[in-house]
Amino acid sequence: MAVIKPTITLTSNASTATTDPGPLSIALSLSATDTLTVDTVKSEIVTKTDMATHALLFDGSTYDDGGVAGQHGGFIYMKNNSPADHDIYIGASIEGGAAISNLGDADDAVRLFTLKQNEFCWLPYDYTMDIVVDAEDNAATLEYWLFNRAI
Repeated sequence: MAVIKPTITLTSNASTATTDPGPLSIALSLSATDTLTVDTVKSEIVTKTDMATHALLFDGSTYDDGGVAGQHGGFIYMKNNSPADHDIYIGASIEGGAAISNLGDADDAVRLFTLKQNEFCWLPYDYTMDIVVDAEDNAATLEYWLFNRAI
């Protein structure tokens, strides 16, 4: 087993600052760190051509080893590394569910979020669903890392 230590830090100036004003009336300084035990890592860079119209990024049943909430699962880091302003759409669907519509549609019920150029996310994943991906342009590039939670 191995250990990773993810850290997130959020800082901003007060909204009254003359340079880079923030969203709050006070300056913000927030930081959180955790120590996580993991056993395997999967990493890949995918492009729109790999994503087809929309593609399965993670098949929950491939990783699921019991589906016990909070005990199994892992942690996902994703970043939109596109060379230009190309949106990447991330969605979730029931394992083995019906075909997924275009995740870019305004009313798509399975879309969770959009990553714009250089945006990233960090989230826990219980392997109880499938994670799907789509993008608006063939030049869109997504990098991901999946860290499996050690039991």
